[in-house]
Amino acid sequence: MKDHIGERELGHFPGDRELFYRLYQAGKDMDLLDYALQTLQQDRVTGGIIVHSGIMERFKTMCERNHYRTLLITETEKYLRGLVETQVYKHSFAITLLTESYVIAKLLKTYFDPYPNVQVIQGSIYQPLPLTEKFDAILSIPNFGLKMDEGDDATIRDSEGVAVNHLLPLLQDGGRISVTFPARMMFQSGSIAKWRGQTNESFPIQSIHMLPDGLFRPYTSVKTYQIEFGKSPADEVLLGQLQLQKMSLAIEREIAIHAETFAQLDNWRIDVLLDEDQDTLRSFQQAPVPKVKLRDIADIFRGKSILKQDLKAGNIKVLNISNLEDGEVSLEQLETIDEEERKVKRYEILPGDLVMACRGTVNKLAIFPESESTVIASANIIVIRLKSSILSGFAKIFLESPVGTTLIQSFQRGTTVMNLNPADVAEIEIPLLSKEEQMVRINRYVEEKERFKAAVRNATARWEQVKNKLYSELY
Repeated sequence: MKDHIGERELGHFPGDRELFYRLYQAGKDMDLLDYALQTLQQDRVTGGIIVHSGIMERFKTMCERNHYRTLLITETEKYLRGLVETQVYKHSFAITLLTESYVIAKLLKTYFDPYPNVQVIQGSIYQPLPLTEKFDAILSIPNFGLKMDEGDDATIRDSEGVAVNHLLPLLQDGGRISVTFPARMMFQSGSIAKWRGQTNESFPIQSIHMLPDGLFRPYTSVKTYQIEFGKSPADEVLLGQLQLQKMSLAIEREIAIHAETFAQLDNWRIDVLLDEDQDTLRSFQQAPVPKVKLRDIADIFRGKSILKQDLKAGNIKVLNISNLEDGEVSLEQLETIDEEERKVKRYEILPGDLVMACRGTVNKLAIFPESESTVIASANIIVIRLKSSILSGFAKIFLESPVGTTLIQSFQRGTTVMNLNPADVAEIEIPLLSKEEQMVRINRYVEEKERFKAAVRNATARWEQVKNKLYSELY
């Protein structure tokens, strides 16, 4: 065996006949592909994401529908479950399996040796791939959130965009690439926004589907999307939401919009387009009133990360989510830290600031009141310090409205648990009314809320009186 295979593959092999016999008996009936899947799933140290087989099934269906023959599956170890359950390699496809791992490549070559339609190559999608062959369809789920060293002239350094840039040139005319993206790639500004526009122009998007919440747990809990880029332009772009039906991914809702209309969008937040309150949102977007993004009228920052052991008696108070109640800030039970004021000055909240919960399960907003002490925001709070054109009270009312809530939810990166980023919140548009019009709405809101609170107080007092009277008449 050593002469035939070599030291590199076997490592230290003692040549014991009985040991060899036991190893052979243990492994002779083993399914290598299933063994690799089970090993990677249980590896808590180096094990990576294992993709739900429904994505491979949808990819196979798309290839059959378009009569594609040559397929490239990248970072194949992530798709082992799909390979095992769909057995796509037994269909009439010519499949190339790509992996960066030497060990996985050897395993795949061994397993697929009886299949002449399958070839295995080793390489990284985060580097230019030295392949001359082009493919009808490519399937990929790049690593999320890594920064790559792409040189000074790179259009994007994020691993997701880098991988797609290296894969798109491998598409045949009329071909498609199906990629899984995290939420931030859909709406983040800056270099990612520029990359979205350039990519859609060169390789037009054919479809975007929201994947079910929790599909990739425990590997990640962020919202994910399956996107298909094409080599040829499409008349319409399909936008939809997928749901789990037993072990398959089925369409829960789907709409089509004209490709030119889609190209005019400055983000790919299909959550907004698919929202059930689409009429309300559309009426806001089409309203003639001018709008302004928060980034242009406010300073926005997230609070300080404070560990539990840092909480102690001190002169600096800390605002957390639990201190936001019914749209107001409760200053009575703020926790404190013992720290020099100059070191936490950048996290200080000033009277009139709009504070927003950026984590948790409930969206909370409040206007920070006057305080005798220095109060800083915790990392669970985003502070929006508005400039002169928009009043905090008006911004709060808008962000609490159905349209504002929908816009906030569309920027959430998490699924069940909310996770908002200050840079994303800065992209939210606010109607730009005159100061007088804003004050009219603020005063009306405050007056009606005071009436409501007074009515609740009176009803509560009356209920207590009635209860106590009834109790006294029981004996």
